[in-house]
Amino acid sequence: MKPKLIPSNKILAFYALDNSKLDNIPMFGDAVPAGPTSSTHDYLDMDLNLHDFLVQNPADTFCVRAIGDSMIDANIQSGDVMVVDKALEPKNNDIVLAVLDGEFTVKHIRKSEGELYLMPANNNYQPLKITSEVDFKVWGVVTFVIQKANTRTQ
Repeated sequence: MKPKLIPSNKILAFYALDNSKLDNIPMFGDAVPAGPTSSTHDYLDMDLNLHDFLVQNPADTFCVRAIGDSMIDANIQSGDVMVVDKALEPKNNDIVLAVLDGEFTVKHIRKSEGELYLMPANNNYQPLKITSEVDFKVWGVVTFVIQKANTRTQ
């Protein structure tokens, strides 16, 4: 499936999800340990539909590619694709896509002692305090991050 590019600003690339072109991917029914090794079944016993897995609210879900390093400690790297759900109400410490004074940003949203902050996940960046002087809107909650597992060339 090739995602449909939605026109956006110069920094972020937004993508619509087209579930009509998604196929199921074979999936092991048992979980595979990421620690000590164990034997696995020699067969696949179920399919995983990525659209069903990644998308809770189809009409309100889109993808956007991350740029920059302000969220690296949340394991969001530059170039990763984030799945964003506009229908979800952000909760404290969720990762959100927000617009701050006309610019998109991805940060943790945090309410502390009555104050609202956008918190980077990189100590090289400062928290952004949301005040009445700031034009601020949450566009959606990041629900999944899609990234390559290695740097192998295609």
